[in-house]
Amino acid sequence: MFTLELLFLNEEGSTVKISVDDPRTDLTAVEIEQAMDAIIGANVFTSKGGNFIEKESARIIERNVTDFEIA
Repeated sequence: MFTLELLFLNEEGSTVKISVDDPRTDLTAVEIEQAMDAIIGANVFTSKGGNFIEKESARIIERNVTDFEIA
């Protein structure tokens, strides 16, 4: 399972994270930056520290889960 994490700074300077499960596997840095710019420009998200005002970083996290059968 992959998760795309978009990290922004809010008006107080705190980091705020948006997580997207199962993003496209062929995403580019340019597409991610454009999406983050659109999120900031649309001003639809807010946090305890105010609106999102700046991109901080983005990353894709891969999680592997192994289930064990327990009798």
